[in-house]
Amino acid sequence: MTRVLIVPLTRPYVVDYLDVWSSSVRDSLYSAGLGLDILVWPSVLKPPMDCFVWRRVQYLSSCLLRWLYSCLSRDFVEDYVVGVGYLDAFERGLNFVFGEASPSLRTAIVCTRRLDPRFYGGRPDFNLYVERVSKEIVHELGHLLGLEHCVNRECVMSFSNSVYDVDVKTRFFCKNCIKKLKRE
Repeated sequence: MTRVLIVPLTRPYVVDYLDVWSSSVRDSLYSAGLGLDILVWPSVLKPPMDCFVWRRVQYLSSCLLRWLYSCLSRDFVEDYVVGVGYLDAFERGLNFVFGEASPSLRTAIVCTRRLDPRFYGGRPDFNLYVERVSKEIVHELGHLLGLEHCVNRECVMSFSNSVYDVDVKTRFFCKNCIKKLKRE
């Protein structure tokens, strides 16, 4: 069975949520007919400062992807790896990203800082944070499994330009995306 390895990249606002995220992601994948096994890496893999861009005070997401792949690729060749960290990241041409995936590397990252209501001056909200991050993990896994962005705003594969877009979509694949997954 193909496995999904969720790797914590930071301790705060990540480690205490791993079990509930794993359960939510498993539920989303099973509802699409995907029986992927979800595993959690037992320790934090701290991102290198080489990926941190001081003038932006953000991580470069493509650098994080390559670094995470280099850390685990030899041992998890047939698996999917998703790094999750309470980080703020960007990609060239974008102010920020919630995540990024590289299907060729079978690796993705999810940066959760902008998914936390506190980032926008709100109160801590466990359920909202868990749901937002779960959606983004499933979204990036969808890319790893070969899906592109979906035009259905409620589909987990819809593009999120803001946290409001994340809140509109569900953490489930729409019928069209499920059909595409079954063809892969």
